[in-house]
Amino acid sequence: MKKTILYAAAVLFLAACSKEEPLLVEEEASIDASRIVFNIKVENGHESKGVKTAWETGDVVYAFFEDNSTQYVKMTYDGTSWAYSDNAGGTAFIGLDLTASGKKVSAVYFPGFVCSAAPTYDESQKWTFGTVGGYYQTTVSDYTVTSVGDVSSLSATLRLEAPPGISQLYIPSNEFAAPDAGEEYVLTAPHFIPFLFDGIKPGEAAIFTTADNGFPMTGYDGSIGGEAGLYFWGILEGAGTYDFSFQLVKRDAQRKFAVSSYSKTAAGKTVGGNVAFKIGGFKDNGNFVSLGYAGSPLWATGNLDKTHAKIVHPLDAGEYFMYGKTTPYNQNDEIYGGDELQLFEENDVAYRVNSAWRIPSEEQFLALISSSNTSNTWVEGWSKASTARRGRIFTSKANGISLFFAALGYYNQGVLDFADVAGYYWTSTCFYLEKGDTVPWSLWPITIQTPIWTSPEYALFLRFDSDGLSSIKKDWLKRFLGFQVRPVRN
Repeated sequence: MKKTILYAAAVLFLAACSKEEPLLVEEEASIDASRIVFNIKVENGHESKGVKTAWETGDVVYAFFEDNSTQYVKMTYDGTSWAYSDNAGGTAFIGLDLTASGKKVSAVYFPGFVCSAAPTYDESQKWTFGTVGGYYQTTVSDYTVTSVGDVSSLSATLRLEAPPGISQLYIPSNEFAAPDAGEEYVLTAPHFIPFLFDGIKPGEAAIFTTADNGFPMTGYDGSIGGEAGLYFWGILEGAGTYDFSFQLVKRDAQRKFAVSSYSKTAAGKTVGGNVAFKIGGFKDNGNFVSLGYAGSPLWATGNLDKTHAKIVHPLDAGEYFMYGKTTPYNQNDEIYGGDELQLFEENDVAYRVNSAWRIPSEEQFLALISSSNTSNTWVEGWSKASTARRGRIFTSKANGISLFFAALGYYNQGVLDFADVAGYYWTSTCFYLEKGDTVPWSLWPITIQTPIWTSPEYALFLRFDSDGLSSIKKDWLKRFLGFQVRPVRN
């Protein structure tokens, strides 16, 4: 039977949801819970030896001893045997207390591809490994010391167990494109709660914390039992029938803005316990992602490049467009005329590039910038090659996915204004100036006293700058100005 590192005490029943195929779930074997005998024999040169069966190459077990904040033992499996080392990388174990009995030893195991950072002892008196959101097993046990002449031996029996409720989600490598350098994959999965391994105190159990339901889980590219792909681990929120909605998002590993995504939906019923399941049949969304809030469309991760019919990288500038024009900005173009108060397919530049794309409506932009749906922060100095960018990053409160909007300014009569100072993005909504509207005119705002019932020469747009402003503007800026376009799709 195929080996897995997870308990499979639960049964997962799945049914088809509309036209989606049911989630593919494989039967998984129970965890190999055989004892690991941790037997360090210290004689003159402090030689060491350990025994454990059925491990994967690269697996690591760390052992931390009660009342000892300077020493730990690291065991690394090479496929046939275990190599022991102390925290200095040697095998001397200098400072290890071999005179005590009845003390506690804490141990933690990580798959080899999950954690490569060496542990450090922090001011809260625990050993930490940096940010680790992957699978682990842990235990606390007594250790004993026996001595015969000048030879001492330290022994402990460690029965490693997984955290309660932890579940594994596995995505085969043929389901996604390999990330570029500096990028990573995360998974949004409502009903699964990501967790972080926060550390371990010598003589105590491991410490882990949980994030909000739906927030992205970090993926680990590796192989377990010969199955290569992305592995995610989270806490299933409980037994029940769910509409599972998985979104695999490629993002910048350092700055966390999204680049592209895949999605998969299925109906399923779970019955408690630990589960392990394999997810296949993802749909490629290209450079679009969902922010997970109610009614959210798929947002493009970058701006529109009409010339090459694509969405550019978030740190690149797209092309500038006049409102209602389907060709890039040209100061000699005439503005779009007519009496329509909506943008139609024939003059929506996003639609003309791809019939599934649209310029966002006023309502869609208002939902994006709503404090109920997202938080946003001004950032600067973000670079790609030699180009540094300033702008705002909007992060969903529903699933933690972030979009970056660069402050690229706008064109007015052939001159680029406010580049790296403010961002200007068209909505699809245009308007008449009505009585009572206040709009700027040069340095002084004016209030419209008489409605202007000529063709709607004005359109709403998103504007932001470094002052914490992000709003939809009804401004005295006509549609012949060249703004950026950030498409959406359903």
